[in-house]
Amino acid sequence: MTTNAIIVGSGEADRRPRPGRTAGELAVESARAALDDAGLKISDIDGILTGYTVAESHLDFSCHVAQELGVRPKLSATISRSGATGASLVASAAMALTSGACDTVLALWADNRVSAPEVDIVASFASQFTGYELPYGPLVATQYALIAQRYMAKYGLTPEEMATVAVAFRDHASRNPHARFRQPITIADVLSSTLISSPLHKLECTLVTDFGGAVIMTRKERARDFVKPLELLGFGLSTTHDSILCAPGLFAGGATGIRDAGDRAYRMARLGPRDIEMAQLYDCFTITVLLELEGLGFCKPGEAGAAVAGGLLGRNGALPSNTNGGMLSCANGGILHVTEAVAQMRGTAGERQLDRRPATVLVHGNGGILAIHATLILGQV
Repeated sequence: MTTNAIIVGSGEADRRPRPGRTAGELAVESARAALDDAGLKISDIDGILTGYTVAESHLDFSCHVAQELGVRPKLSATISRSGATGASLVASAAMALTSGACDTVLALWADNRVSAPEVDIVASFASQFTGYELPYGPLVATQYALIAQRYMAKYGLTPEEMATVAVAFRDHASRNPHARFRQPITIADVLSSTLISSPLHKLECTLVTDFGGAVIMTRKERARDFVKPLELLGFGLSTTHDSILCAPGLFAGGATGIRDAGDRAYRMARLGPRDIEMAQLYDCFTITVLLELEGLGFCKPGEAGAAVAGGLLGRNGALPSNTNGGMLSCANGGILHVTEAVAQMRGTAGERQLDRRPATVLVHGNGGILAIHATLILGQV
């Protein structure tokens, strides 16, 4: 199978908080940026796919966005796959294009998680989990902390090795004028930051920010009509559980769902881990990145911590990752992993641009408690 899909435009909204700004405004801003980038008009769009919002209540956010943009698309849908939503939007757009349901798709995700008035984001996220977790109090961070403890006990991972994930991504963020935090940090800084849920410290946990990002996709035969299109070579999706109590083998060569989604993407793209030149990995917590590196085949089980400590994810490493600073230093929202991949592959990332434009990039989204996964592999046309 081939996706026959290309990305022809990409854009982001200004993430600086503005009291009263809505998710719809962030969505429209990112959509218009992507349209300008692609050289298209809103009337060229006949498919709109959006992520969900936790700060606002919408029966169908895609319908709201279509109304705000003034378009009546053939296809409109809101996708809710937790942190895997950003990558899943791209995969779903490819499927819509391949089926002929529409010809030009706007895929975006936006949320006003800081600017929205009187919103309890922690409660909003907690309400997504099952009746076992919600009444008894473990937060999302608590559950990832349990995973980190189990991993450390099994493989001997040290707190210092895990902290190097945050240090590496902050180094990338130091070159990004749009990152939330840019001041370089050390391992000592990470380990001396507030302990959120042992062994995870504040600097090892995702930021909460406003965000908005969008890509525009169409079929490969139209590549000549656009400047610097990128091809979706393959994608893979997986869903393994809802409650962490039902999770299958979190440490069998990396989380089961990560491995399954990655394997499916590799098969479709006819590539393997050694062919990937850069990665954008969902980094809700530092431990998540280590599990993704192993599940996606970049490291053997138990070896990701030492590999990251050795510089794997840095600008000059074998697998530069989260080059905008990721969710640990730049901004919330998995769609920004996609827009950052586009910027690096096109050579338009500015000061943070890698010395060598990557020809192949893997993007991975993780949702829930290692429950929902989406892997994309992008290549140059």
